[in-house]
Amino acid sequence: MGGVPSGGAPGAGGAPAAFGVGAAGASPEDKDKLGGIGKAGQGLGSKVTGKFRGGGVRAATPSGPGGPGEPGRPGPPKKTSFVDHLRSRDTGWRRFFPSWKVVAGVSGLGLAAFITLIWVAYANTPTPEEPTVAGVEDQASIFYYTDGKEIGRVGKKRQSVELEKVPPHVQNAVLAAENRSFYSDPGFSVKGTTRAVWDNLTGGSGGGSTVTQQLAKNYYSDPNNRTMSRKFKELFIAMKLEDKHSKNEILKLYLNTIYLGRNTYGIQAASREYFGKDVWKLDHGEAAILGGIIQNPNRDPAVKANEKWATGRYEYTLKGMVSMGKLSEAEANKYIQQGLPKIRRAGTSDQLYGGQRGYMLMRAQEELRRLGIDEKELTTKGLRVYTTFNRKRMAMAKRAAEKTVPQVNPKKLAKKKIRVGVVSVNSANGEVVAFYGGPDYLDQSFNNVWQGSAQGGSAMKPYVLATALKQNYSLKSTLEGKSKTPIGPDGSVVSKDDPNAVLVPNTHDVGTPVDMVTATKDSVNTAFIQLMGKVGIEEVIKTETDAGIAGDLLEPHSCCLNLALGVNNIRPIEQAAGYAVFANGGVYHQPHVIRQVRESDNKSVRLNPKYEKRRVFDAKVAADATYAMQQVVKGGTATAAALPGRPAAGKTGTTDRNVATWFVGYTPQISTAVTLYNDDTGPDGKKKSVVLPGIGTVEGGTIPARIWKSYMTNAMQGMEVQQFPPPAWGGIVQKWAKPPKKEEDDRPPWCDEPIGRFDPRCQGDGDDGDDGDDGDKPACQSPFQNGDCDPNKPPSNPPPRWWCQLHQGDPACRGRRGGRGAEPNSRPGAAGLVPLLPLSRPPE
Repeated sequence: MGGVPSGGAPGAGGAPAAFGVGAAGASPEDKDKLGGIGKAGQGLGSKVTGKFRGGGVRAATPSGPGGPGEPGRPGPPKKTSFVDHLRSRDTGWRRFFPSWKVVAGVSGLGLAAFITLIWVAYANTPTPEEPTVAGVEDQASIFYYTDGKEIGRVGKKRQSVELEKVPPHVQNAVLAAENRSFYSDPGFSVKGTTRAVWDNLTGGSGGGSTVTQQLAKNYYSDPNNRTMSRKFKELFIAMKLEDKHSKNEILKLYLNTIYLGRNTYGIQAASREYFGKDVWKLDHGEAAILGGIIQNPNRDPAVKANEKWATGRYEYTLKGMVSMGKLSEAEANKYIQQGLPKIRRAGTSDQLYGGQRGYMLMRAQEELRRLGIDEKELTTKGLRVYTTFNRKRMAMAKRAAEKTVPQVNPKKLAKKKIRVGVVSVNSANGEVVAFYGGPDYLDQSFNNVWQGSAQGGSAMKPYVLATALKQNYSLKSTLEGKSKTPIGPDGSVVSKDDPNAVLVPNTHDVGTPVDMVTATKDSVNTAFIQLMGKVGIEEVIKTETDAGIAGDLLEPHSCCLNLALGVNNIRPIEQAAGYAVFANGGVYHQPHVIRQVRESDNKSVRLNPKYEKRRVFDAKVAADATYAMQQVVKGGTATAAALPGRPAAGKTGTTDRNVATWFVGYTPQISTAVTLYNDDTGPDGKKKSVVLPGIGTVEGGTIPARIWKSYMTNAMQGMEVQQFPPPAWGGIVQKWAKPPKKEEDDRPPWCDEPIGRFDPRCQGDGDDGDDGDDGDKPACQSPFQNGDCDPNKPPSNPPPRWWCQLHQGDPACRGRRGGRGAEPNSRPGAAGLVPLLPLSRPPE
């Protein structure tokens, strides 16, 4: 059939136009058929037009009579919204949402794109290689003395072993603690990864990773990078590890590289570190400890403060082994009832820490942690740490502590818990130049200087003195010096019956009022108790805390005047830094051991620490206090500490029952504290005394002073001899105790005559009649006996009562009661001498 113009043939009802069928020349039957079709087409056209209205499709045009049907032609398409296309038949709120088909289509495209991106990222993630031990030593951090010599290195300790050498119960303990489904999971935990992503978005932190993911995180990714991309990278690495390695290979790699605290990497190194044995010799309990600490390796299970946490992890691991079917419940309960196995203390397995090196390295690491450099960075970044330790002076401190007195053997004394500590500080900047922390770190990790503390005794008195000088009291102020003088809370003398009275004995009793210089020189307890009351306990505590003494050690004794006598505990490092304030004109510098930290290239500076500095009191106070403490060394309780050709000042300290003994002293350049104290407790619950074989009990002015002198004599060699500033003699003179009136001397005047003279009251010239109205008296037949006047020399026999009162144990005084006056047969007149008047006290 031929084509038909778009207008259609006349009378065709639009059908030819609709279907493209010509009507010309058709038979009547055909015309009837075409007419029917035309009608049907017309109806269909209207349906199509209705259905696709506004869709841009033009409907068939019915023909008008003799024309192209222009009146039936539709107008231009109606403009409609996107929503009309999607949900045209819907009404209400449904019209504003795309159909599910559209959503499904878009979601499908998005999912396909996401999967494509994941696949591309996974494909571009390199297959990880097993980390090797080579190069690890280069990344260990190195510590240096002040002269550039190396002290030691702190880095990874790792020893790889074959999986066959790791007993199954050790493997199971690790898996019970970290990944019980290890052999059945695909290498990653969907739940754990989801939680990690959520924690990343919310700023939290969480665990739950599989062994494979931990391996990917710690050794094939940057553990410090907490971005979302890192999470996916870890996941991809874990998947590739699972593809490349068997489960046993992954477990072997994990066991040889996992961090287990104390700078230890790998199960074998940890076994040596914590138990001193190879991994194949561990029992189930020891294996449970190692598995349990992986969660938080910086919490050392050997430390008392971590015992509760370690016990919880220990039991959790054992019960996990039961749930895995690797240990019977009875066996697990047996280990739980036994408690934690014996764990070696940190450092005992590494000779790097032998001698004083261990004390130095551990102290430096502790300070670095406070400065913001954690253990992970320290053990992996190859830092260069420059300390304040002087290599030669460290050796001098060790020699002084161990060799000055033969009876002082710190290693033997340590078994009795008698601690020996020496620490020396640069007064100008607070640098710790040297110290003696103990006999050997491997034998005793306890640091006597930083960790140990003991009662300060009289070595705390200078802080009371400085407080008085700060309050503008003069060194010439007088204080009570008589032993057991009752002192009230305000420093006044009170009755012995006063319930608030403090009565203390004076080891070096002077018996009379003293000024502050003498009170310091002779360490007069009564004077400092009174001075504490006058200046105020709170003010003294402020001086002490400003000078660097820990307030928590002072607070328990803030109620009582006897704080002046050092009943509080104090650390040796605090005393050395505190006395450095006096040497430095009243300015405190925080004691420290780190000068600088550099990066592994030894050029870029990682850290220049800043330490506390403050003025405690002015320079005049420091000068006056130093003058008083110089007298302690020149002629007081610490003459054994005097340095040849160099000024020194300081103070001794001996506590009640000689539990702790001190000498803390300084030159203008260096302040040094020396102490011996007993850390052992007797059956009565009290600390034991410091008793040395062949010496007995020790006082601060003996062994500590001698050790101080030995060290300082060597330590100061080559340094300029500097003098202390002269005393200012400032302040108001207070007469808190007035000197008593001098008693009238009741000795006869001839007691002052030279020995050998005759009694001047005897004429001794014979019968010449010139002895007065009563005529001549008998001449004196015996020379003057000066012993009757001198209480320290034998008198005439028999002795007078006054002499026997002073010498009641003398054989010549047996049967005689000392007292004033003399019996007739005791008078010197019986021997031709004029009787002597009795003395009420010995001559001064």
